[in-house]
Amino acid sequence: LDLPRTPRRSKVGQQRGVRGRSRMLAGTPTYWKTWFPAIRLGAPKKTGFLRETPSTPFARRRCGAGFGTNNLQRTRALRQQESSVSEGRSTGSKGEAVGVPTFQQAIQRLQNYWSEKTKCVVWLPHSTEVGAGTMNPATFLRVLGPEPWHVCYPEPSIRPDDSRFGDNPNRVQRHTQFQVILKPEPGNAQELLLGSLEVLGINVKKHDVRFVEDNWESPALGSWGLGWEVWLDGMEITQFTYFQQAGGMQTDPVSVEITYGLERILMSLQGVNHFKDIRYNDDVTYGELFLQNEYEMSCYNINEASVEDARKRFQLFYKEGMELVEKKLPVPAYDYLLKASHAFNVLDARGAVGVTERAKLFGQMRNLSRDCAELWVERREELGFPLGQSRLGDLGDAAAEACGSEPLGSAQDFLLELGSEELPADEVSSAAGQVSARLRELLAELRLEHGEVVASGTPRRIFAVVRGLSPKQEDRVEEVRGPPAKIAFDGEGNPTKAVLGYCKKNGVGVEDIELKADKKGVEYCWVTKSVRGEATGDLLSARLPDLVSKLQFRKSMRWSSRATYSRPLRWIVALHGDSVVPFVACGVQSGRTSLGLRDGFHVPEIEIPTASGYFGQMEGSSLMVDMEERRGAIWAQSQALAAAAGGVIPEGMRQELLPEVTNLVEYPTAIMGSFAQDFLKLPKEILVMVMKKHQRYFPVEDAKTGQLLPSFVTIANGEIDEATVRGGNEAVLTARFEDADFFYKLDMQKRLSDFRPLLEGTMFQKDLGTMLDKADRTDALVGDLAEAMGLAGAREVALQASHLSRADLATSVVTEFTALAGVMGKHYALKDGAPV
Repeated sequence: LDLPRTPRRSKVGQQRGVRGRSRMLAGTPTYWKTWFPAIRLGAPKKTGFLRETPSTPFARRRCGAGFGTNNLQRTRALRQQESSVSEGRSTGSKGEAVGVPTFQQAIQRLQNYWSEKTKCVVWLPHSTEVGAGTMNPATFLRVLGPEPWHVCYPEPSIRPDDSRFGDNPNRVQRHTQFQVILKPEPGNAQELLLGSLEVLGINVKKHDVRFVEDNWESPALGSWGLGWEVWLDGMEITQFTYFQQAGGMQTDPVSVEITYGLERILMSLQGVNHFKDIRYNDDVTYGELFLQNEYEMSCYNINEASVEDARKRFQLFYKEGMELVEKKLPVPAYDYLLKASHAFNVLDARGAVGVTERAKLFGQMRNLSRDCAELWVERREELGFPLGQSRLGDLGDAAAEACGSEPLGSAQDFLLELGSEELPADEVSSAAGQVSARLRELLAELRLEHGEVVASGTPRRIFAVVRGLSPKQEDRVEEVRGPPAKIAFDGEGNPTKAVLGYCKKNGVGVEDIELKADKKGVEYCWVTKSVRGEATGDLLSARLPDLVSKLQFRKSMRWSSRATYSRPLRWIVALHGDSVVPFVACGVQSGRTSLGLRDGFHVPEIEIPTASGYFGQMEGSSLMVDMEERRGAIWAQSQALAAAAGGVIPEGMRQELLPEVTNLVEYPTAIMGSFAQDFLKLPKEILVMVMKKHQRYFPVEDAKTGQLLPSFVTIANGEIDEATVRGGNEAVLTARFEDADFFYKLDMQKRLSDFRPLLEGTMFQKDLGTMLDKADRTDALVGDLAEAMGLAGAREVALQASHLSRADLATSVVTEFTALAGVMGKHYALKDGAPV
């Protein structure tokens, strides 16, 4: 049946309007209220434990695939077919084939993997609504203090603002995260994550797996960390974060958080296009279990929740939490923080939180979270930290012990490579420039002769090669001034202790001293001595740690020591000729071993014999380490693919997107993808925004008309299966375009002027009223301003423009794509026939 679509409420930026909501159940047919299949629990049978009630023919027709006995039988048949197919499957840690899991099998596999690999405690979901697995006390409280802690658990995460009544195939108000905490961080968490993907049946050798910067911050919890989104063929499947602060307290030691989005992963693995079609187990689908919950909770979150009562609950929960803190009970106090947080999220979904109130409520939650965090650590200390203690190390002494290198007989190339986990794209260029500049300054200060300095980088390495670096400083003769003559000798002309110490320090005798007067006529002791140049290796060993530690980043982090870097530093290569220049920086000992592209869990080592052979060694390992070479290759490959499709990559992308994409990969492989022609009915700005900002795809245009073509180019990293990666990226883009299409069609049901009243639901500023009040004040100024400027003839048009100028802030498209504010206002106004 073609039932009426659920009107989604409008939103203003990140603030939602309360007024003008559509009441879902009013005026709709009776079946709309009960369109979920009537089911009853029966004794377990071979046909499954869910049986359809014969008296509900509508349920069978409405719910489609996944409902009814025949569909369940087809599901089991499909599973049997899948179990017999091994091609393209991943293999587990013991080499056995790993098939596509059901939802509950995915949870079981992850629990088994992490509990076996890292001895994780298998925890349980929390009993209070949480917005993410991070908010479970097993994460938020346990990452605090010095106690080691490895844990994993599934967590139903409730986000009222993502309510879509079950209509949106990719977004739900209740989704399931799988959470992993490793404290302290083990040093190979990224590789462990890739191993877990193999366990889920993902062949990471075929797919394009990427770590893309996505730093996390929770103002309400006073917490933040640095990390990435983990992309699988363009789709975010995991969040990976190194916690730096929780509850306003610095974490020591640092914890790694890995968060899987299970619905998203399982939709991809099972090849379904809607969350309701995910096979939860062999007998039931996700929709059969949760679709009714999704619909009814959306009704509550969007239309039925009392704003007044939610505000009262927030303050009651906050008050109770603070009282529990006073009673030294951090665990129940934290529970009330979670309850207050959920009340806030309901208010936010109802569009009842303005800018000023948001800041006030955030401040209250931040205060309570800080008090809970401090009290938790205090109570654990009183108990003697039962799980033991592990602190960040101080590695200063290790650096000093590492010094000492063999001198070379002639000038040789010098190589410095700083290998890390994936750097943010913009940090690669910045860090390479800093290394080049600081190295030049250092060599000049040390008086070491050299040739050209070449510096560049990739997401996982910053390097510099110095051509023809001298093996040692030149020997030199220098004059050294000593104490004044009147201090150096007593009244009888005998040397004093001061001058004897000066002579000893400089390796000369008193007879070698020469007295010279300065410009003021004061005589000083001077000696001339020969200084032998120090070996380059010894000089660099002593100074390179300082060079590394002083690199500046937009945001720096700690991981296993108190040293900081943009992301964890994992290896250092320092070679002068064929000799290692030994030193320690950020807890990492230099050597001659670099790392190549990840091959699943395995990361191949690359032994570099000499500094001069670095580029050839990297090229032979399928690494394009020079930034400019990579940039040129990406642009050339992309334009060639676009030309084959009869189009061109817009020239603007050379500045807007190419620099970022260049520093997201180490060995680029361009892949052409396509999308449905029907999506071209959407405004071009929406499509380009999705491709460029959200997916880092190059759009393809008709070279003559500038119109978009139904094609795009994505850049994969390394050797992958092109068909697999293309299909994955096309599916992701289709899902994003479907979201955009949904929002755009909702907006098109109204005139732009109809959105203006919704601005009343958002507070602009406590003393200045709502966004609508602000818009009204602007309208009141326009007429007088036009008269004052002598533009009376434009007065009416200016009033129309002013009246509509902020209306698009309440549209669904601008809420999802805030950068299109104004752009969509123009589009909707022209659609409504506004004068140009």
